Amino acid sequence: MPKLVFIAKDPEYVPANVPEIVYALQQAGFLGEKWQSPESVLGDRYLIGDSFLSQVTFMGCAPAIELEPSLEQPDSTEFCHIEIEQIRNSVEFVRGSEHLISRCPRCRQRHANWKDIPETFTYACDKCEVETHLSEYDWKNTAGCGRFFISLHGIYPQEAIPTSHLLQTLEKISGIAWTYFYIQ
Repeated sequence: MPKLVFIAKDPEYVPANVPEIVYALQQAGFLGEKWQSPESVLGDRYLIGDSFLSQVTFMGCAPAIELEPSLEQPDSTEFCHIEIEQIRNSVEFVRGSEHLISRCPRCRQRHANWKDIPETFTYACDKCEVETHLSEYDWKNTAGCGRFFISLHGIYPQEAIPTSHLLQTLEKISGIAWTYFYIQ
């Protein structure tokens, strides 16, 4: 299922208290009540909050987004909902596409041959030869590195973008800047 994924810009970031993050996002109206998801679903899932539609901008004329679980298929995850993913033990590189294109943060050299991701998550640019952590590369919202992810399920790439207000809310809650990418 496609999703829009939020990550802290510092890939090592983990919240000291996940319930505080959840509570703050509920108070901001981004998260609604906890969804009693099927047992096969990992992570904590939440319905959208009262202010959700003012915090995410939908693109196009009339996107067809299901905002509630289906009454006919209550175990289906095919609707827009938010997952607070479990904290990873170490930084993971998550890609939303097989065709990754990025730019070096130092010289802006374009890199398109990302068949293998280095285990150390550092890469020496072919042009400027500066070794940089992959989290600093510009992935054009197709990949990211982190230990803590918040996923907005049911959103295709470029179908919706978070408002600056939502990203500022995440920063205020966590004390660190956030970004996002898409998984198709």
